[in-house]
Amino acid sequence: MVSRHNKQSVNFAPSKHSTKKFQHIMINNNNNTNLTLTPSFGNKTILEKLKRVRQGSHYIVVYPDLLTLRKIYSQYTRRQIKEKKEIVLILPHYETTDMVRYALFELPKIDVRKYEKQDFLLIIDSARAYFGSSIDVVAFVKSLVNYADQIGKNGVSVLADMGSFFHYNKLNDLIEYESSLPPRSDIKAKGLCLYNKDDFNWRLSRIQKKKLLEHHGRELLITTTPTIK
Repeated sequence: MVSRHNKQSVNFAPSKHSTKKFQHIMINNNNNTNLTLTPSFGNKTILEKLKRVRQGSHYIVVYPDLLTLRKIYSQYTRRQIKEKKEIVLILPHYETTDMVRYALFELPKIDVRKYEKQDFLLIIDSARAYFGSSIDVVAFVKSLVNYADQIGKNGVSVLADMGSFFHYNKLNDLIEYESSLPPRSDIKAKGLCLYNKDDFNWRLSRIQKKKLLEHHGRELLITTTPTIK
């Protein structure tokens, strides 16, 4: 996120990537946006769809609760790291980074400490990433993509909870940020923008929702039916 939103200068945890530049260009967009409604996690539809997410895609995921979200990101992270040989970046908001680590360790039994030490897994608070750091989130993702290529990984998956924009009441900035991403990219990264159901349904205007849907991929993963007022 651009620096005008920064409330203070905060460095991320020490990493060889933290001073590099990179771009969050992960979009497979179509002007005729199709909204694909899927059941919550109890039905395996969501994970099956996530398995088909291609490099360069930019998806929106509206989740109903943290339990559902944890099941999604834990299984997805395990698969991307172990099977797909990707680097995974998680930016949580409605739970702490330590809670995410615990969920990853308990649910899919991921060796969190090992993968964080290897820089295959990065977990950074969303508010800190978008508003509390001098480092551009967009530039950071590109550096991860470059690093993944250097070490023989197949790319990067980003799971970013956008709740921090609602927390700081930066909804216009949210729309501007999402709309600024190019409609298509050949970068080796996948972007999953995570929205809490109540934030999406009740705190965004009808116009804002439409703009968000238009600037994400043609396949939009929704865990519960969004309300467009």
